[in-house]
Amino acid sequence: MEGSSCPPPSAAASVPTSKPKVPALPAMESVNSLVMPDYLSDANSVAEINSPMLNIDTSSTPKKRKTFSRDGFLFIPECTEEMKPKIGMLFEEISSAEKFYKQYAHHVGFSVRRAQQLIVKEVLQWKRFKCAREGYRSSKGTVTASPHNKKRKVIKLTRCGCDAQMYVKRDSDGKYKIVSFIEQHNHELVSPSKQHLIRSNRQVNEKAKRVLYDCHKASIGPCKAYRLLHVSGGGFDGVGCTKRDFQNYYNDFKNKIKDCDAQMLVDQLGRMKKLNAAFFFEYEVDEHGKMVRLFWADATSRKNYQHFPDVLSFDSTYSTNQYDMIFAPFTGINHHMQSVFFAAGFLADETIEEYTWMFQAFLRAMGGIAPRLIITDECARIGGAIRAVLPKSIHRLCMWHILQKVRDKVEPSIAGDEKFWERLNRCVWQSETPAKFEERWHALISDFKLEGNVWLAKRFDLRKSWIPAYFMDIPLAGILRTTSRSESENAFFKSFVGRKLAYVEFWLRFDTALQCQRQEELIADNSSIHTTPTLLTTWEIERQGSEIFTHEVFALFQKQVNAAREDCDIQTTTIMDGTKVFEVSDAWGVREVRFDSTTMIAKCSCKLFESKGILCRHIIRVFRASKINELPSIYVLRRWEKKCKRDAVYDGEGNLLEENATGSAERAIRKKISIARNILEEIIRDARASEEVVDFINTSLSNLQSSLLQKFQTVPPTRHEEQETFIGTSIPTQVAVLTASDTCSRGTCSRIRGHRDDAKSGGGKKKKKDPNLKVPRQCGLCKEVGFHDARKCPKKT
Repeated sequence: MEGSSCPPPSAAASVPTSKPKVPALPAMESVNSLVMPDYLSDANSVAEINSPMLNIDTSSTPKKRKTFSRDGFLFIPECTEEMKPKIGMLFEEISSAEKFYKQYAHHVGFSVRRAQQLIVKEVLQWKRFKCAREGYRSSKGTVTASPHNKKRKVIKLTRCGCDAQMYVKRDSDGKYKIVSFIEQHNHELVSPSKQHLIRSNRQVNEKAKRVLYDCHKASIGPCKAYRLLHVSGGGFDGVGCTKRDFQNYYNDFKNKIKDCDAQMLVDQLGRMKKLNAAFFFEYEVDEHGKMVRLFWADATSRKNYQHFPDVLSFDSTYSTNQYDMIFAPFTGINHHMQSVFFAAGFLADETIEEYTWMFQAFLRAMGGIAPRLIITDECARIGGAIRAVLPKSIHRLCMWHILQKVRDKVEPSIAGDEKFWERLNRCVWQSETPAKFEERWHALISDFKLEGNVWLAKRFDLRKSWIPAYFMDIPLAGILRTTSRSESENAFFKSFVGRKLAYVEFWLRFDTALQCQRQEELIADNSSIHTTPTLLTTWEIERQGSEIFTHEVFALFQKQVNAAREDCDIQTTTIMDGTKVFEVSDAWGVREVRFDSTTMIAKCSCKLFESKGILCRHIIRVFRASKINELPSIYVLRRWEKKCKRDAVYDGEGNLLEENATGSAERAIRKKISIARNILEEIIRDARASEEVVDFINTSLSNLQSSLLQKFQTVPPTRHEEQETFIGTSIPTQVAVLTASDTCSRGTCSRIRGHRDDAKSGGGKKKKKDPNLKVPRQCGLCKEVGFHDARKCPKKT
């Protein structure tokens, strides 16, 4: 202990002990040649000697010799003379002495613990390194197992009074000398197969730290990251630590950021604002200084909205679960028919005021440009905020959210009926006119006896807000109507939402997921610009479309062109008020196309172009009959073109909406490190078959490491510095923005079905559950929903 005046132990060869000393017999090569003292000549002692525990495995390393004392056995480990500490050995640094003793200890099978030391004027004078089983645990720290103490953890005792140790003292030359070394142990040593479990032999090495941090950014937890280390390391003994060590290392980081989590996120957003003036964020705190609102949008997201402002999806049915904050992202559709992120925010509650603030922040970030169409979940508070902030935007409800609730709102027998779902999907998706929808809806309700279902009746009253047949005339309303798109957005956001994540953890996973989304767009851009799709016809309009549209949009357009050639036929042609009216038949029926040859404007009753922005087969067939071989410019939407994002975009303050290259130097270093790792992996791959080559590589790398340390004098980073590098910002000592204290840590918080309607009541306030309230459930015997189960079923015989 620092400043301790405890005298050093003598260098005598005998083992010091607080108990009466008994001479130990000399070490023997085999158990059969051991000589028993008189006090061990009784039957019990003979039984101990003949027990299997004393059999020596000559094939294992290291070998162990055993002698006797009054208390039992003394274990003297064997190893090579070069590895064994000797009195008089000198070391330049105390760390070198510690490393040498630990190498010896881990090889022979025991753990090392740092013991007393003396420091005078900041100079270490002497230090002891002892066996980890030295001394005895105080009875104050132990817990006795009892029926009344079931939840208390019973501590497993490890100390047994072992006196093995090495004592190092500083001499006049400033070097450290071994002045005492006690070799014998009073406990059995760890076998070679378990030596990787020795506590002082375990540490989270640099590779494990890198894998842990990289996996976390990729939304992979510590358990799976440890499994990856186990597989890549060739076994658990190659990892360097246990799974519990791995988890504790990360828990230490979580505990460190616990009280400054919100402040660190705000600091991170502020740092990004300094790097790029086009980065936008706002936040608010309550009267206690706790963050209750947050909104952000980076430069790329703001640029994307300027190119695709026509359709916007706002989804507030996610939760971080750590602080019960609502995660609300804004998403849209890009020119590849992919979901694209626009902005996001956190809200502490679900009131009209909260949503109003969020939409106002969105308008400020996007230069006051309101979306033409906004799609949300069914929520009166969201609707009220949209009417107040976005009065000119058309508000529609997300069909995916509504259809997800149907299964819970009908009887189990109906929910499991495939015919019901087939007819419901036909009614919702394939009804092109309001009259057709209403006809099919009433037939469905009547056939399945759902006249008394209040929830379905309310959905019918809201039919103009979510049934596609009622907003076929709204431009591009059809590109967000499919359930597959909502499911893809759900899967994307669930990759970093829905766990017990702090703000900083969320941000790291969110940033990685956003980079993955943008990488997919780059891949699609590269494919559309540098490859050519295969044409199915000789029509000029198809070739023109392949040069203008992205591959994803062209695939839909090509389908219409091919159908116009194969399936469509003009039945009649009339002229009304100077406009030609064509009746075009296809496999689905007859459509009416009105074409003005002066303005080159054609409108079809199927309204495909109005809903999705893609010219339909019927108009293409009319153009073909009218000798119009090229696609009129009015039917080429800028948002579907390959190069629609080539134009530079600026915000209201004159900032270029583009990610700058401020981190180019850091990216260059990361790329060089990646190249070095790849070269090393190739070297290891080539040398794997030869032990001699592997030894040569290890020796060369050790020499290289020594040369680098001598040349550059690098100082290993502390754990605190490693954690700050991981999160990309410093851990503050003073906190102005507080984190919510009323955390909710139970559950996994996956996608919330509905609009949190079970957990919320009017005004956005939480409604406490009544513990005495019974919840209906389905009986496993009669399959009816009620307040009984199979044990108390009235139909049970």
